[in-house]
Amino acid sequence: MEFDKYFEAGIEYSTYYAGLEKSVNEKRTSGPVQSEELINYTTLNLHRSKRIYKQTELLPELLSALDNLPFEIRALCLTEYWCGDSAQILPVFHKMEEATDKLSIRFIFRDEHLALMDAYLTRGGRSIPKFVFYHPQTLKELAVWGPRPLNAQTMMDEMKQAGKEKPIITEAIHRWYAADKTLSIQQEMMLLLHQIQSL
Repeated sequence: MEFDKYFEAGIEYSTYYAGLEKSVNEKRTSGPVQSEELINYTTLNLHRSKRIYKQTELLPELLSALDNLPFEIRALCLTEYWCGDSAQILPVFHKMEEATDKLSIRFIFRDEHLALMDAYLTRGGRSIPKFVFYHPQTLKELAVWGPRPLNAQTMMDEMKQAGKEKPIITEAIHRWYAADKTLSIQQEMMLLLHQIQSL
């Protein structure tokens, strides 16, 4: 996989966030579909992203795991502005990137990079966000994470199997995120970083 090609095509979080703000101001979103529903999600996601970044404090254990990385790692994140999970998750990853010089993340839009997306499907679907971690020198894939914490994914799978409608599932997932306060994301990142350290 030509990870560096995608990395060079990607944007930093500050650019991603500025684009999110611009999209909201222009009443549009990313991707080919410009529906009222997706545009409304994008507006909501701007407020979510801002709030979560402001409220999130990284756990000391996660900061330690970042500091103890034996080498610099890079991550590609597939996302779109309208994605509710991205709004809940990306600010936490940006906090991680800010806390260390051993992690660099670039954000790329799913619908512009379907070849990469289709290599990292979830249950056969193009679920986002999806993070792919790799070594910048060897270009070896180190880990994959996403599109959401395991407990949230399990809850979504169970609700889908029970025949729940999409609005009900979406509301339940965001209530879960609010109650969890980014703890599951951070704990899963600690485990992932420890796994990378052991490679």
